[in-house]
Amino acid sequence: MDKTQQKIMADENYVQHMFLRVVNDDMECVLNIAGHPYRLRELIFMMIENGCSVEKTDSDGFNTFDYDEETVEVHDFLTSIIKAKHRQ
Repeated sequence: MDKTQQKIMADENYVQHMFLRVVNDDMECVLNIAGHPYRLRELIFMMIENGCSVEKTDSDGFNTFDYDEETVEVHDFLTSIIKAKHRQ
């Protein structure tokens, strides 16, 4: 890790933003998430451990995603807009 990355990870107020596509047996979701890089990593690892397929996408993938429901969640230094499509 270079010095810039070390500074980012040490700064508890730093916010990283990303779009993720997450798929499991029941649903497909696209997440617009923002939070500290450690929190984002923790979230991604939890999804993978629970059997989800996770891939990075972009704003076009988020904006054009066909979804059944949309929710906004705010947790301790982590904000998510989640678009979910349930599988029948």
